[in-house]
Amino acid sequence: MQVDYLWSEDNRIHAINCDIEGTSMEVGVLCLVSCQQTTTRITNEHHRFIVEVPKEFRSNSERVKVFNATLNILSHEQV
Repeated sequence: MQVDYLWSEDNRIHAINCDIEGTSMEVGVLCLVSCQQTTTRITNEHHRFIVEVPKEFRSNSERVKVFNATLNILSHEQV
């Protein structure tokens, strides 16, 4: 399944060009702003995912931009 754009409720995490297969999400561009959470919910108008945020992507105060990241999907529901 292809999803163009997902975001967190607090707008600290944005995932662009997502390709979902099973329990993995390949994200073309992942932007995180001061994110220390181990898991987060990202959503759009049609889908809601809870994903694991890898330790190397977490930061106290810096913005992190990752290209071609793979995230583990812990939960998925259609809205």
